[in-house]
Amino acid sequence: MPVGEQAPAGHRILSPEEVAAYHRDGFLVPSYRLPPDMLAKLAALTSRVIADNPERIDQPLVGVHIPGSGTQSLEVPPGFLDIAAHPDILDLMEQLIGPDLILWGSVLFYKRAQQGPVTPWHRDATAYPIEPMATTSVWIAVTPSTRENGCLRFIPGSHRAREVGDHDTTHRPGEYFGGSLDPQTFDESQAVDVQLEPGQMVVFDVFTIHGGHANTGMQPRGGYSLRFMPGNSVFLHDAAHNRGEVGYGHETRALMLVRGKDRTGRNDFQRGHPAAQQAAHQAA
Repeated sequence: MPVGEQAPAGHRILSPEEVAAYHRDGFLVPSYRLPPDMLAKLAALTSRVIADNPERIDQPLVGVHIPGSGTQSLEVPPGFLDIAAHPDILDLMEQLIGPDLILWGSVLFYKRAQQGPVTPWHRDATAYPIEPMATTSVWIAVTPSTRENGCLRFIPGSHRAREVGDHDTTHRPGEYFGGSLDPQTFDESQAVDVQLEPGQMVVFDVFTIHGGHANTGMQPRGGYSLRFMPGNSVFLHDAAHNRGEVGYGHETRALMLVRGKDRTGRNDFQRGHPAAQQAAHQAA
């Protein structure tokens, strides 16, 4: 059964204009914000994860919505899933990619004040083993996200060609991760800086080019990102590729059906979950 709770029929989070803007630009900052109680919960959870995993600051913290999942051996408290599967978030996603929603990942991003690294320009599609390739991300600001502390930047319309592009996977000093898109393939002067207040979010397509400056400001920058794919796509665990980065172990990604149906019947909703991992270990 799906995890998410179905909202009343006709409930809409996004206006028709917002839906059109998402499809036109490949990203959208909706007028909707995370409710205050959920934002307070997210801020507290983030603070705890950063305090409990100090060695992983300035790295993507993968799979925080399922404690015990992933390949980073993170100390993660329960509660992130309450936000990831919040009915409002699922209603928003349903308007963009349809009624069948699979939550296949989450990432907690955190850049230290004055020292946080650059997020290289990239398309997420270069890293995901999904067929057909379709994913929409919801990046929720936990702290203020500003130009000074390295807010996300987007190239409008860069999703339309549905191309991955050439990425250099070298992880250079001062970069958040390896995977920089060939700068000859896009015009950085078109970039739009997306500044967010806590609780605001930016929603973007898997093919949209994005990145971010280093954090040179006095505030850390924190964001909680959710990855959703429609129920007619398949996450190919066994064909999964890994960019060589710690924590990108797609072969053990834990999928969750949060609304509707898996239309393919091929997605594995057992792999990567702590209970399944424990059972496999005991069987061995």
